[in-house]
Amino acid sequence: MLEMGSSRPWQEALATITGKEEMDATAILDYFAPLQKYLDEQNEGRQCGW
Repeated sequence: MLEMGSSRPWQEALATITGKEEMDATAILDYFAPLQKYLDEQNEGRQCGW
């Protein structure tokens, strides 16, 4: 993958490694779901933003 460098689109490099041209973040979201729930509870009623 690194050999392709910037000469190929990243989707093509991803397909070379995984066989798919798309990524799915479902596993990461599932893993961090308890943390997200905790943070949502801790920040309830607060306005978040810059």
